[in-house]
Amino acid sequence: MSAPLSLPVVKVTVLEDRALVERRGEVPLVAGAQRVVIEGLSPLAVDRSLQAKLSGGTVSQARIRRAMKPFRPEALREHRTELGRRLAELEQALRRAEAEADRRRHRHTLLMQAHEDVFRAISEDAGSGQDRPELWRQQLATVRRELDAADTALREAGREVARVRQRHQEAQSALAVTEREEPRLDVHAELEVGHPAGGSATLSLTYLVPCAAWRPAYRALLERGDKGDTVTLECEAVVWQRTEEEWKDVELAFSTARPTLGASPPRLVEDWLWLRDKTEREKQVVEVAMREEVIQTTGEGGTTRREEALPGMDDGGEPLTLAARHRATVPADGESHRVPLFRFSAPATSELVAYPEQSQLVHRVARFDNTGPAVLLAGPVDLVRSSGYVGRAQLRFTGRNERVKLGFGSEDALRVARKAEEEVETSRLTGRRVRTQRVKLFLSNMGAKPEAVALEERMPVSEVESVEVMLQREGTKPAPARVSEDGIIRFELTAPPRSQQELSLAYTVTSASKVAGL
Repeated sequence: MSAPLSLPVVKVTVLEDRALVERRGEVPLVAGAQRVVIEGLSPLAVDRSLQAKLSGGTVSQARIRRAMKPFRPEALREHRTELGRRLAELEQALRRAEAEADRRRHRHTLLMQAHEDVFRAISEDAGSGQDRPELWRQQLATVRRELDAADTALREAGREVARVRQRHQEAQSALAVTEREEPRLDVHAELEVGHPAGGSATLSLTYLVPCAAWRPAYRALLERGDKGDTVTLECEAVVWQRTEEEWKDVELAFSTARPTLGASPPRLVEDWLWLRDKTEREKQVVEVAMREEVIQTTGEGGTTRREEALPGMDDGGEPLTLAARHRATVPADGESHRVPLFRFSAPATSELVAYPEQSQLVHRVARFDNTGPAVLLAGPVDLVRSSGYVGRAQLRFTGRNERVKLGFGSEDALRVARKAEEEVETSRLTGRRVRTQRVKLFLSNMGAKPEAVALEERMPVSEVESVEVMLQREGTKPAPARVSEDGIIRFELTAPPRSQQELSLAYTVTSASKVAGL
């Protein structure tokens, strides 16, 4: 078996919760069957997902091997951290302090011997009849002075050794806790390949790894000009990966496919239909309930609900793959990294719209068509105007050439107030009930220039013949510009500078006596 080879990562396809990594490069081969080892794979590589292709040859078997790689002693000689360097400095300081303590201990021993020699010389001189007290007193004073100084220096050297040894032990304990060396997991792919002629051939490996994800993010810029408004939408992919292998200068593709999501056909069960007569109460009473309904559409202001779907990106039910415009580098640090995907500019129509039932603010709303190269996946969008950043919103799933609706902040000079009143009348003779809803709206413009504003209110929509909803034209002033089939009433008016306007809206809900629930 030849020496292990290394193939660079050239392409990565990031899915919702994993990634497909492709390594490719030239490998030297000999004629015939042989074994090739590719090292440097991620420890998280999925074994059964490994696939290999060899140009001009065949791959009969491919498998992933894992082994604990021990640390070589020479690899520990270099101190790679500040704590390691500090420990090495303390080791040197401890050796110097111990050497200094040994030197002072040796000097103290020599002075003790000198002190004993002086006493022995005095006794010998006294025994021989020599009387030299001044010389003896001077020699003893000199030896005792040097001995006291050496004793003080020896005690100081002992304290210095103890202090340095304690600091060395503390640093050694900290290093053992924070930088404990562990064996590394060596992951490599073993391939049984065959080549008829040998030489250089292109080998590619693909495998799945977990701990990688991506989500779309957008940035919308609204530019207003004399020739009309324009919205520039930039789409980016926010990528996270902790696969323990660096994706350096690779081709990135982002997919919404879910290859591991199992699908099973629905079970066929018997559906029994029963026919029975209505009860006396069902013949006399119609049960009616008020409910909130969300308009189920994509594109402008719409939502799509998938109750049984897994949490993730909404792609409209069709897998989508987006490619990055340029090569990118994504380190394995678990942090978010942005990769540009595409951008486009589209003509837009913007207006000031207020929803008094929801808020007192008047918002700048822009509508434009998705003229980009792909559908727009649901995700956060940063909103920017000529004055700067104005906020963040949520972009819904929008197909190509569908209408997009985004709000670009509120206008501080405009405010809306709302007041609602309800009146119920019941006929004593027939039991027919009429509920009248009256709404008053107040629009204030505190700015110095006139503004065109649209206000939208809503009224109920009946689905049964026993309940009738009718807009009161005489009680609605000014006349609405449009009333949709979903009950959305739209007023369009111009607010003069530093003014306040009052609008009124009235509608009735008429129900028969046999209706219950209202």
